[in-house]
Amino acid sequence: MMKYPSYVIRKYEQFSHWLFNYAFPYWGEIGCDGPKNNPHLWGAHEQLKLDGSPDFPGYKRMRVQARQLYSFTQAAMLGWSQGNKIAEYLYQFIKKGLIGEGQWAKTLTREGQVLDNSSDLYDLAFIIFSLSWYARLSGDIEPIRKARQTVRWIKQYMACPRGGFKNVYPSVQGYRQQNPHMHLLEAALALYETTQCEKDLQLIDDLVRLFCTVFFDRRTNIVHEYYEEDWRLPPSHLKINIEPGHQYEWIWLLSECERLTGKNHFKEIQLLYSFNMRHAIDVITGLVCDEVSVDGIITNKSSRLWVQTEAIRASSLMRDEKSHIHLTKIIHNLLNRYFVCCPKGTWQDQLDENCAYKNKIIPTSSFYHIVSSYAQLHQSITYPRYPQLSPQYTAPLTIKNDIINCEY
Repeated sequence: MMKYPSYVIRKYEQFSHWLFNYAFPYWGEIGCDGPKNNPHLWGAHEQLKLDGSPDFPGYKRMRVQARQLYSFTQAAMLGWSQGNKIAEYLYQFIKKGLIGEGQWAKTLTREGQVLDNSSDLYDLAFIIFSLSWYARLSGDIEPIRKARQTVRWIKQYMACPRGGFKNVYPSVQGYRQQNPHMHLLEAALALYETTQCEKDLQLIDDLVRLFCTVFFDRRTNIVHEYYEEDWRLPPSHLKINIEPGHQYEWIWLLSECERLTGKNHFKEIQLLYSFNMRHAIDVITGLVCDEVSVDGIITNKSSRLWVQTEAIRASSLMRDEKSHIHLTKIIHNLLNRYFVCCPKGTWQDQLDENCAYKNKIIPTSSFYHIVSSYAQLHQSITYPRYPQLSPQYTAPLTIKNDIINCEY
């Protein structure tokens, strides 16, 4: 197994410097919300203006609050001590969205009153995800209890007869989506890694089975985005595109599944990665495009920030020279295209095909992608033989017995 060459290490160190010296401090202060006497009381801002000042769209999505809880939990676990206090405030704020045992609202007001009491599978996935991570930091059983209650609520109210779950509750018309299921798998993996309890494996098994039988198209080596109610693909004339960023996310998730469950998905990982390398990357800049057709033709030449970060997370798992060069280009692009011409510690959200900026806000939601990509890169470099294993990521022993006895 190859070690990382020095040119990758240098980019990792530059990424680290930006994250710890600028991003964590900026989002831990200006990115948080509250009155002057308690500036973290109201969780995180939904978004910032391009000048880096807070923006107030009139709502706060639960997914954004949960993502920030994860981000500052990671910050604390990676050694940024201020993250502990911020994560605690975010955890307390998120609980304002709880409207029943395991049921969460979709959006809140700025101060935390429920605004939209429907439940979105995408939001619920990130709530489970962030609670599972926060339990490792806090050593408290309550986040695990709430995460498991949320899993139980999803299975009771959002399960579909042909497998998978509804996009939202109450249900509305529209195509079924793979994306929220993908993030629910991410959440289920985080929950299981925290608890190490076999009963938390069932959701992982169900979602991986759905990937293997529905989402992954073995004829074309791609992951489709939308489906009919019975999991058939939409009519071909609609020409729905493929998102390379989601393919990178599945690569990482399948690798996590193998690490945590021992089930091998090497073939699917390689097929997805090869498709993206052939069809989704600009050979000169290294930028990953936002969308391609089923046939591998670029249909949307813009490049969102989050897509680049997911390419980092997936490429960090590879050990060949071509992937190392690609990884270096992506980090270089973050540092020199996305993290510039904006307040230090913030970012540009999207580049057009000419590498001009096309965003109108600085979305808070991108921080989760940045932090998770860095965390995987850090793990891969720090623990090269076991690129996804670190002693700091295990649940505190003080809650292990409580977890075992925590009811579903």
